[in-house]
Amino acid sequence: MIINTSELSGRSIQTTAKVPLKILLVDDIPANLLTLEGILEDESRILIKAFSGNEALKLLMEEPIDLILLDIQMPDMDGVEVAQLLRANPKTKHIPIIFVSAIAKSERPTLEEFEIGSFDFIPKPLDIEETQKIVSIFEFGCRYKLKYREQEEKLKKLNEHLDKFLYILSHDLNAPLRAIENLVQWLEEDLQSQISDESKENIGLLRNRVTKMKLLLDGLLRYARSANTKHHQDIFSPEKIIRQITSELLGDRKISLNINSSVLEMNTDRAALQLVLKELIQNAISFNPSDKNTIDISVSEKSNSYEFVIADNGPGIKPQQQKTIFELFQTLPSSGMPSSGVGLSIVKKVVEEYGGTVWFSPAVKCGTEVCFSWKKS
Repeated sequence: MIINTSELSGRSIQTTAKVPLKILLVDDIPANLLTLEGILEDESRILIKAFSGNEALKLLMEEPIDLILLDIQMPDMDGVEVAQLLRANPKTKHIPIIFVSAIAKSERPTLEEFEIGSFDFIPKPLDIEETQKIVSIFEFGCRYKLKYREQEEKLKKLNEHLDKFLYILSHDLNAPLRAIENLVQWLEEDLQSQISDESKENIGLLRNRVTKMKLLLDGLLRYARSANTKHHQDIFSPEKIIRQITSELLGDRKISLNINSSVLEMNTDRAALQLVLKELIQNAISFNPSDKNTIDISVSEKSNSYEFVIADNGPGIKPQQQKTIFELFQTLPSSGMPSSGVGLSIVKKVVEEYGGTVWFSPAVKCGTEVCFSWKKS
């Protein structure tokens, strides 16, 4: 299928089992474009012609293109200049380019600023078999990327539906739980003088189960809401927000907080990072029964990320438990503290959404040391 740029207006691609790829052919000599068309014409391709670098740039701003075959030697603007402009534009920098040129291999531009695998050369005069082979290789890569993006979009929608379901579930189930809690209280008040020890024990068990269920539902709600943490980038001091979060969580409790930050300022999503730090600091405070609770937090800068370490002097987490503790609803049976088992799942989810990883330091013999990386913007 072959069309000129003037024929693009109002044209739509018919959906087939194999969606045609749009290939832009750029050359200032019409005979060269006719040769390329003859070699590449196929039902799986839509061939679009541009007769200059400027015409190609204008077209690329208006029309999504999958692959470009670009002549190097053109008047006004050569192929290398066109490619450099395309790479500088976020909208077009991902499009692979095959340069077509009669320039000797030893005299070709090095294109060191271009990512390896994102471009290639086809020499003139064109060899039919070699041209078809190189174009087919790039087409395979294009189709793979399209399929990947399609699957990524499906997964994103599934996650959105799941988060919405969890939110509705946790919200709607809280109402009958509150009703059960009120009924238990009324029963106790009405039967104060008549209630047996066994009934008191059963009512206590019922209240504990309701409390546990409320914790789980609250955890579900927090987990669903964590999907909507993205706001906007902000410049702030990590030490300042760590002290602010700790102060809010402590209440009347006293702990020894030590912060060692070599990072004075960060430029990232403050709300998302605060959510992660809040969950980890809350755990360090809540799951440490010691009278001398100590929390050490460090922030350091790596080449492509920031690294946070939150260490406490609590009872610690056994290595076999560390493997599963980041999964949803996983709790430590030995902690003795009420927990929804959601906090560390939220941490993992948000950290990974921002290109980082979270792990336990294996070298710690006492207490717990949780580390996470946060990708730089």
